[in-house]
Amino acid sequence: MSEQNKNNHSEEELSTELGIAGRITKQFINSPVTPLLMMAFLAIGLLGLAFTPRQEDPKISVPMVDIFVQYPGASAKQVTSLVTDPLSRIMSEIPGVRHVYSATQRGGSAITVRFEVGQNEGESIVKVHDKIQSNLDLIPPGVSMPLVKPVSIDDVPTVTITLWSEDVDDGNLRTLAFDVLQRLEEVPDTGKGFVVGGRTEQIRIEVMPARLTGYDITLAQIAQTIKTANAEMAAGNIESGGTAYSVYTGSFLTNAREISRLVVGVKNGSPVYLRDVAKIIDGPEETKRYAAFYTGKSYEDKDVTADSAAAVTIAIAKKVGSNGVSVSKALLKRLEGLKGNLIPDNVK
Repeated sequence: MSEQNKNNHSEEELSTELGIAGRITKQFINSPVTPLLMMAFLAIGLLGLAFTPRQEDPKISVPMVDIFVQYPGASAKQVTSLVTDPLSRIMSEIPGVRHVYSATQRGGSAITVRFEVGQNEGESIVKVHDKIQSNLDLIPPGVSMPLVKPVSIDDVPTVTITLWSEDVDDGNLRTLAFDVLQRLEEVPDTGKGFVVGGRTEQIRIEVMPARLTGYDITLAQIAQTIKTANAEMAAGNIESGGTAYSVYTGSFLTNAREISRLVVGVKNGSPVYLRDVAKIIDGPEETKRYAAFYTGKSYEDKDVTADSAAAVTIAIAKKVGSNGVSVSKALLKRLEGLKGNLIPDNVK
């Protein structure tokens, strides 16, 4: 009897030393419910891993807004004093703004407004718009209406795809890239996409000054002729036999042949066509920047080599709140389906 009392006394002392946490742990060590709870917690963790969006950057709200202003003809010094500095001061007055950055060049300015961490993105954009609208009377003559573009971390592309070829030029690659981008943006939860590199298709008119002098034609006449010809306007409606018809005058210019046949003047009673005083070139624009593709020693396909091959890059972001990993896998899967179909075999 004394031995049993001694054991009970020892258990009471041990229970007192363990405290509340220790006593709870002691109950769970020998409880049959513990394995069930462990399995439940493991299942909850796996569900959380499957449904939680995964992305490179943390999900925090740091609103940023870009403001672009054009001041044609003004020097960088004039743009700074009349546009950049006043607009920067006005933006710094907005509650919640942490920093205001600016970059000025001849004829224009770009201002970035960064708000404090945790500020609501929608409310921050509205604050910027309201501040600009309430100060429109301060805009100097000749300055364009400010263009406001919000920037967020979700605008950063999650997938970039480079199309390159030894046989196709960068102009045709750019056209192909936009077709591919349109197909890829059909994937659910994709965000903003854009194409980098390549030359856009355009009709370029290279005027010959000696010909202009000989025909007594000015550049202003040529510009006005093209502007007038490249227009389509509604002339009215005609009703006949219970049917209504819309009448339009003029039409838009669609190719170099139509442009070359425009009459820009008259010389000795004969019409002077645009092709008589200028070269009309239908093709890629003049090169402003060039993108190329090279293969190095670590390139996965040793049988394929590229040395300054024409290339363009497609960049696609994900939608806000979506899973970046699953969106990226879906985009790459759709890209594989376009190979040999929309993307020809001579484009890698």
